[in-house]
This record gives sequence, C-alpha cells and structure tokens, in this order.
Amino acid sequence: MATPTRQLPEAAALFNPAFGAYVLAHCVAAHMAAGPGLPLPLASNFLVLPFVLPPDTRAALPRDIRTPLSGWLADNPVTRASYPRRAVSLTEYTRTALRFGVRHGVFTIRSGGIAVASQPRRPNESIHGAELVDCTRKATLVGRWLAATTPATAFTLLGVRP
Repeated sequence: MATPTRQLPEAAALFNPAFGAYVLAHCVAAHMAAGPGLPLPLASNFLVLPFVLPPDTRAALPRDIRTPLSGWLADNPVTRASYPRRAVSLTEYTRTALRFGVRHGVFTIRSGGIAVASQPRRPNESIHGAELVDCTRKATLVGRWLAATTPATAFTLLGVRP
C-alpha cells in the first residue's frame, strides 16, 4: 500500500478546489463581459490556471489587455516554453475546480461552454491578502485575452492541444 504524500500547507491552500473555482470565476466573468455574454469554451478554462498560479508567470503578465497575448508571448519566450508542461500539470486541478464550481452553483454549463451564475465578488486585500487579489486580477486579464482570441489561436500560440 502506498503511503500518502505530504503536501506543504501553502500548496494545499493554493490547490484548494474552492480557490481554483474562485479564480476561474473571475476569468469567466471577464470573458463574458468582454465577449457579449458568451461563455468561456470548456477547453479554454484549462488555459487559465497555468497563467495565474505560478508566481513567476503571474508577475510577468501585463497590467492590461493593450498588450495582446501573441505580443506578450513573443516577449516572454521562457514562459512560452514552460507553459505546455505547466498546463498538463494543472489539468486535473482545473477539472476539480470546475466540478467544485458547478456543484456549488458558481458556474453554469451552456452549449458554448462555462458561464458564471453571478458576478464574483472582488477580494479585499486587507482581508484576503495580496496574492489572492493579484490572482483574481490576472485571471480577469486572461479572461479578456481569451475573449479577444479564438480558442484555436490561443491553443496554437501556447503550444498546447485541447
């Protein structure tokens, strides 16, 4: 019988399904706001957390969407090269976060993808901490990027397949 692996408390908090659903909800809400109410395609949800969770990638993301995804990737070749590996490693966590969100009424499933049931609340930095605020801000940016980019183009630019 295999012994369970111990997880650092920071990793356990970061990979909490409720946290993942909360971050994804900010992305989906931004996508819906930017793309006239269109839900985020299911496969595109798997692109979000590899941008937002790794601190180095999150810190390298631009402040706003004036920098297009393609331009940002051209300026960040190391991040672009490591993205496929990160995406694969976060696939199961993304699935778990989506299931949690659907089960708890955060997300609704539509024919075009995943939609938010209601606008997620903005976190308060003094209560929730700077990292959570930063994750939700960057998830919002990624949601807007994905609204401005077709899923096929985003997957191609990032070097991953659905």
